[in-house]
Amino acid sequence: MAARGPCPMVLLLSALLCLCLVQFTQGASFQEFVSEHVDYPKTGGAKSRSYCNVLMQERGMTTTSCKPFNVFIHAPINQIRALCTSLGEHFRNDLYDSKKSFDLTVCRLVPRTFRRPCVYSSGSQTRRIRVACHNRLPVRLEQIL
Repeated sequence: MAARGPCPMVLLLSALLCLCLVQFTQGASFQEFVSEHVDYPKTGGAKSRSYCNVLMQERGMTTTSCKPFNVFIHAPINQIRALCTSLGEHFRNDLYDSKKSFDLTVCRLVPRTFRRPCVYSSGSQTRRIRVACHNRLPVRLEQIL
């Protein structure tokens, strides 16, 4: 008599699909981090007053509401990725501090502009950063040090 219930092949395929979805989601977090925080090479006109206004809009951070604060890191992707390994120092849990300073642009929403069009001020800094890592990839900018 044949066994009743789901076929072992269906169970195997379901498990593989779940694994693929988990990996896709984890990769998306790093891609979101890059989209939200990495601008390398620095976008032209980066010293202009409109830098943050343009980049925040292009990166989708003003679609539904004005994001109050954001930091753009001006460094190659391989250096950003290495923050969770060789270029970073473990702080605690999933947090890593950069060993070197990075060129940053800090965008702050100008007060009383919470409705669109969003207006930002920008400032340049060279500082170390703290990131949260998942599977040896940065997924969240935690703090400027």
